[in-house]
Amino acid sequence: MDILQRLLISKTEPKSLPDRIYEELLRDILTGQLARDSRLNEPEICARYQASRTPVREAFRRLEMDGLCEYIPNRGEFVRGLTQPEIDDMLFMRADLEVRCVRWGIARITEEEEEELTEIFNHMEFYTKKGDVQKMVDINTAFHLMLYKTSHDRLLEKTLTAYQSYANYCAPPNYFARNFLKRVLEEHRRIYSAYMNKDVSTAVRAMRLHMNNTLKRSNRPLKGLADDAGELVAEVDPEKNLSLE
Repeated sequence: MDILQRLLISKTEPKSLPDRIYEELLRDILTGQLARDSRLNEPEICARYQASRTPVREAFRRLEMDGLCEYIPNRGEFVRGLTQPEIDDMLFMRADLEVRCVRWGIARITEEEEEELTEIFNHMEFYTKKGDVQKMVDINTAFHLMLYKTSHDRLLEKTLTAYQSYANYCAPPNYFARNFLKRVLEEHRRIYSAYMNKDVSTAVRAMRLHMNNTLKRSNRPLKGLADDAGELVAEVDPEKNLSLE
């Protein structure tokens, strides 16, 4: 089963109770619904999910491993979350690692992975034409997960997958911005074409441009991400205006 199929199935399959508790607490922490330094009340969370202490504590341990919670002896579990500077650092690190992933991926991608990446991109084109924003969000995720897979580096893949999940909560793009689907498609087209052509320099510049524009779409531009990507703007966007004001 390929990445896109697994992703779409995972969105409809029922999750285990520990996974559901973990993912909902993760979302609430990263979106600020659970404030930094607030205490997680274990009995209240058990009651909310009609769960015993075991799955709740399992979720707490996973959040501790993520660095998002901290257990303080004799006091309980507290939210640590991410500060604004930490979010900015995470987004910058993700952008840098996406570029590293592209460099390694082009050198290491297999024929089977090329076929899977092509299938994902073809889906992206199809649902862009249909104007299906939700499907495009899922396919965009699958496209990046596929790039991470092509790096053939488990640590990089795991790190980027986590960063992508965090960014979806901390800095979600404006999915309904003018020409969102067309812009995103053309940015991915450039990355995809560079992969197929084994053109590392173009892929690097295209990914930097994509990361910079992704941040602009979430109103979080970070200086320095698109240092050498500007020359791509006119030729990538069909309206000759890919860089967002």
